[in-house]
Amino acid sequence: MILALFVSLCLLGAVATLFPHRCSPSKVLPQDLDPSRFTVVLGVRLYHGHHVPCSHFQEHEHNVRGRFFCAGCSGLLIGATAAVSVATLHFIYGWNPGRVFGYAGLVCVILGLLYIPLRIAPRPILRSLINALFVLGFSLTLSSVDGSGSSAFDLVVIGLCVFWMFTRIQLSRWNHDNVCDECGEECWKREP
Repeated sequence: MILALFVSLCLLGAVATLFPHRCSPSKVLPQDLDPSRFTVVLGVRLYHGHHVPCSHFQEHEHNVRGRFFCAGCSGLLIGATAAVSVATLHFIYGWNPGRVFGYAGLVCVILGLLYIPLRIAPRPILRSLINALFVLGFSLTLSSVDGSGSSAFDLVVIGLCVFWMFTRIQLSRWNHDNVCDECGEECWKREP
């Protein structure tokens, strides 16, 4: 049951990285969004570059052959995949990470929460890496705590993971709002 709940939340988060405008009212995207910022799969638009095309957000996106990918969302998607793998190793195959990995997981979570306000990720690749480690930290912490044998404690950790993710999302929103507030340029995010 714990594995199913955790994997479900990771999959929900992974899907949310592809539809940021559905999850956040502040991510309203224009109808004429540049095609380099989304991919159509089976008639569904998957958004991978949802930031304002502005020089102030260059460190927030990867530019891969003229296509833009949000560094944060890319990292969260990679982290969700890694977290599901670690949780599966633990809950299905019996891998017991021990306390050291649990503490390492908490360090990853703390780094994932602090890098935005401390502005310690000036490059997109670093943003992606920190976000991937952030979600991976959830599974390392959960797998370590599960060693105690208490399902109630596991549920508390899953609740903390949800809280940490919403905290990280809010920190990102505040950061984006600050970047836009400090910018005087007109764009599709600002009312003319």
